[in-house]
Amino acid sequence: MSKTDLQNMMSKRTPLVQRQAVTPANLYTNPQVDNSTTPRTDKPARPQVEKYTTHLRPETIKAIKRYALELDSKDYEVVQSALDEYLAQIALQPLEAASD
Repeated sequence: MSKTDLQNMMSKRTPLVQRQAVTPANLYTNPQVDNSTTPRTDKPARPQVEKYTTHLRPETIKAIKRYALELDSKDYEVVQSALDEYLAQIALQPLEAASD
């Protein structure tokens, strides 16, 4: 095949589907959103928590994560619940017995 044959074939070639021109979006303006059709759903108020780090044995961490998975909750929720129950029990006991 010669170079002229190839040029003739290429000149006869037409695309099957004509593409539409796309207008670019203006990145410097805010998009107009219709807020009347989308109801606003406020997230439920969560209690304020503070991040706290401690050291645990690896088997304890694994057990906490496994238990959280069974309950379909977060690991920190399991730890928080366990500590709340533990501290409530200690508060019911006399102080000298709790320090033993």
